[in-house]
Amino acid sequence: MLLDNFRAKLRKEAQLWRDAGIINDVQYQQLTQYNQANLEEPVVLQRNAKTATALLSILIVTVAITFFAATEQALTREIKVLLLLSLLAASNITGFYLWQQPIKAQLEGTKPVRRKHTLGQSLLILSALLLGVNLSVVAQLFHINQANYELLLLWGAGVTLMAYSYKEQKLAIFGLVIVLVSYLTSLSELPYLNDVSWSVIIVEHMPLLLWVVFVPLAIWCRSRISFTLTAIAFTLTLLLNIKPLQYLNATNNFSYLAAFAFILPPALLWSYDDLLFPKVSKRYFQQVARNLALICLWIFFYILGFKSYWQAPSLTLSHINPVNLELHTSIIIDIAFLSLIAVIQWLFMIQQKFSWNNLIILTGIAICGLAPFFYYLNIDVPSAPTILFNALFIIFALLLIRHALHTREHKEFWGGILMLTLLIVTRMYEYQTDLLLASLILTLYSIAVIGTVVVVRQR
Repeated sequence: MLLDNFRAKLRKEAQLWRDAGIINDVQYQQLTQYNQANLEEPVVLQRNAKTATALLSILIVTVAITFFAATEQALTREIKVLLLLSLLAASNITGFYLWQQPIKAQLEGTKPVRRKHTLGQSLLILSALLLGVNLSVVAQLFHINQANYELLLLWGAGVTLMAYSYKEQKLAIFGLVIVLVSYLTSLSELPYLNDVSWSVIIVEHMPLLLWVVFVPLAIWCRSRISFTLTAIAFTLTLLLNIKPLQYLNATNNFSYLAAFAFILPPALLWSYDDLLFPKVSKRYFQQVARNLALICLWIFFYILGFKSYWQAPSLTLSHINPVNLELHTSIIIDIAFLSLIAVIQWLFMIQQKFSWNNLIILTGIAICGLAPFFYYLNIDVPSAPTILFNALFIIFALLLIRHALHTREHKEFWGGILMLTLLIVTRMYEYQTDLLLASLILTLYSIAVIGTVVVVRQR
């Protein structure tokens, strides 16, 4: 997509240069020919090759499953396993051979064939799919009593190991998706298990596993998509493991666990620095991590700003029915290790350079962490928490708009505008504002936005 935009912009700029007399017709024709020969045609061929190989991979997996289902009685299980392993080995070996062709060509000083590398990538993905088929069929043939999430965990571990071995972005994303699906599947199966096994331990420590295994994998593959998905999966699994709402009542002795659920995700993401990892000399994902930390804080502010969480008898944080909760060792271990990582990252960040932005973010994180203890303060103003979190949401949105006006970043500017718009619309709906007052507020807000846009264009 980025290359398509670049080619379109290059074509448009070349036309403007020709019309302005900067280049002549001959040079314009040369640029056009270069664009078509070196940019358009290879991209089209590569895209077609990826599409064809993806369809072929799906077809091969479907044929394999259909074949073994049709020959269930005709072939022995040993022959079936041998055929599956042979197909897996063939796809893996062939994919590796084609995948390494550009490296081999670079060492030999010859021109690499990009199509071979693309075909090799696709075959490696096919081998990752066949690995899942092998695990499922072997478990079925030999009557191995394994839960679905355990098979998915094994499959995800194998694909992740392949991603580390090949330094391949697509395999890293695929392995992360499989592991996350296995975790979500385990949530419905774990309550019925009485024994402790390796899979239960992995699921209980999934947030720590994601941060320790998949963040370095994203750096190893230099994949922003993998890093972003890992950060989202880490935040989701941490919240699902801690379940902060069950600790948010005045009779519970473990209210501090809910505070860690609100503190750790933004604290780890904002203080993240690629330079903490060995043999890394460039910050690949620091800005991405900080953007995700801001989004995480805004989501917390937005959710905690609803009055229903603090006032409605059925949903209020201070009136949740007391429950008998046990302090799980796995949660304490994860919180301890993740807190240690966060402290190390913050100390490293503070040593680099003092910044007021770090102090502002730290203040917002601290306020989020104090949310479970607001009902201990006995504040006379019943809507104090709602006012506080809505005010924080507005302040952060205005700071984003101010930073966008200073740096002339259109994405940040419109992001702040959309945040304020979402807040105003949802709060008017929540408080059932009178239509006349709502129209007046929206009119004034629209005038303010239009005025800001005019000022930005004049700068």
